[in-house]
Formats: sequence, C-alpha cells, structure tokens
Amino acid sequence: MEKRNGGKNMIEIVKNNISKIVTASVLIVLGVVGRLTLSELLPSSPSLYITLNGITQPLFMMDLFFLIAIISILSGLLLKSYYVFIVPLSIMFITDVIIGNNYIFLFTWSGFAMIGLIGYILKIKNKFTIQKTPLIFGASISSVLLYDLWTNFGCWLGWYPHTFNGLAVCYTVAIPFMLWHLLSTTLTLTIILLPLIYLKEHKLFQTNVFASKPLRKNSFSYHT
Repeated sequence: MEKRNGGKNMIEIVKNNISKIVTASVLIVLGVVGRLTLSELLPSSPSLYITLNGITQPLFMMDLFFLIAIISILSGLLLKSYYVFIVPLSIMFITDVIIGNNYIFLFTWSGFAMIGLIGYILKIKNKFTIQKTPLIFGASISSVLLYDLWTNFGCWLGWYPHTFNGLAVCYTVAIPFMLWHLLSTTLTLTIILLPLIYLKEHKLFQTNVFASKPLRKNSFSYHT
C-alpha cells in the first residue's frame, strides 16, 4: 500500500513539474545548438581600438557569451530552484565535452550559475511587469559584470603572474570582452524580454504556468 502511494506521489510530482521540465529542456537544447553552431555567424570585430595600461587592443572581442547569459537569466526568471542551475550547467557540460575546455570551466560554469541565481532572486522579489523592466535590466547587467570579474579572476590565477601588475594586465586585456558582453546581452535581452513582458501584460503569456501545484495532504513533503 505504501509503495502504491509512493508511486502515485511520484507521478503527481512529475505532472506538477512537467511545464518546468519542458521549458528547461527547450532552453538547454537552444543553448547547446546555439553554442555549437552560431560561432561562425558572428561578425568580425570592428576596426576600432583602445589603448589602456599601455596595451592596444580591439574595442570589442566577440563571442557567444550573450547566448548562455540570456538563457541563464531566463531560467532564473521563468523557472525555480535547482532548474536555475541545471539549465546553464547542462549547456556548458554538453558543449564543453564536444568543444573542449580546461580548468577555467570551474569559473565559467559557476559564473553562469550565478547569473541564473540572480534572475531567480529577481523573480521572487519582484513581479514580472513592465514597471520592473529597468530593475530587470539593471540586475542583468550587474550579473554580466559579476561574471566577468569572477572568470577573469580565474584567468589571473591560471595564466598571469600573481602580482598586482599581473592582475591589472589580466583585467585590462579582458575589457574588450566585457564591453561586448554588456552590449550583446543588453541588445538580446531587449529583443527577448520586452515581447515577453508585452505578452504577459496582455494576458497572452502567463509566467505562473511554471509554478508547481500543491500536493495533496497525504503526499510527502516536496520542495522546489
């Protein structure tokens, strides 16, 4: 009898979380396919240069950071608890197995998980409305800066002299990447987030579809 009730409880849990599972799966597939295929579509860096700390380099260094960053933010805004970590970490794990990586994955993976966590904290403290758009953009930009500070610290630990000058050179060389991350993430977030908010405001999209339904009283406790 207990086994039968346990089986029913598990089925109910799956049913209650099916929309979140589907959404997480879609985000993971988009991230994996995008990271593996879109790099060749990136335009060349513009012929604009900056000189800082005696180092001359392009103004922008383009990569696909914005793709995983946006998906991490959306996983935080649309999903709950462990999905916030599962989505970006799954994307990075699958693609890194194919592309390859080194010790820096400890910082890039955790960096994207932090972006998703910031999106989730933003969701539970604020409603997903047009009035909150500046706050969402501000938090998203802050998460990008946090990611760059964290991952470049990892680069300094592994590839630069452990001196103040080495730290300064590391962060100076990373500026073109940071500028591109801020620009590309802001533009992509505008293209994706504003339509989502518009659809929600006009009741064409409901973010609470991702919320779990409460279990019956005779079900065991389950927290998301």
